[in-house]
Amino acid sequence: MAENEGKTEKVSTTFTTSYSVKPLTQSDKWNLVKRFLFYFVSSFVAVGSVFYFSFSLIDAFPDYVPISTADSLLEIMIQTNGILLGFVGIIFAQMLSSVMSQQTALYEKLFENPEEANNRAESLKYLTLRQNSLSLVAVSTFFCLIFSIFSSMAYIARNSQYDPTDTWATFGFLFVPLLFTIVAILLLILAFTVLPSTPKLEEKKTE
Repeated sequence: MAENEGKTEKVSTTFTTSYSVKPLTQSDKWNLVKRFLFYFVSSFVAVGSVFYFSFSLIDAFPDYVPISTADSLLEIMIQTNGILLGFVGIIFAQMLSSVMSQQTALYEKLFENPEEANNRAESLKYLTLRQNSLSLVAVSTFFCLIFSIFSSMAYIARNSQYDPTDTWATFGFLFVPLLFTIVAILLLILAFTVLPSTPKLEEKKTE
């Protein structure tokens, strides 16, 4: 007993840190929607402001153009939107294919290792949210591009009733097709930058 007096015993504890997918809540989904809308409105206002000030300062476009020139510009818009449709289709197809491949892999791991079922289930919920979000943005982007094409065709059809050499058109004919093309491009950019690409993780420490 006398030999142990004045001595202290050192006790060490080792912690093991692990990470798991943070469960998705309804609040997280609403925050994602609000964040996407905020960035969309901000980007749209910024792009619109740039166009407005650029055109008003340098007079890039005249107030009136001949009908033949208007038709040529609308045909350019149709060709541009056609190229964008193909490009956007490839991009969204690859993104959705990647999500579906991850879902398939998670299902396989879920059946192989049932002990991690909860964590796998949360990952699947996240991938489902990403798939639904990408699908919604893809449909909206396609709608904007197709609407831009049809509005251009409608303006060309309307211009066909006028004399192409004597009639002039206001430059507002290009407003609607250009507007929806810009919206489609903004949606594509936001799909890359705003929609989450990885799930949130939470840290867990165990002794």
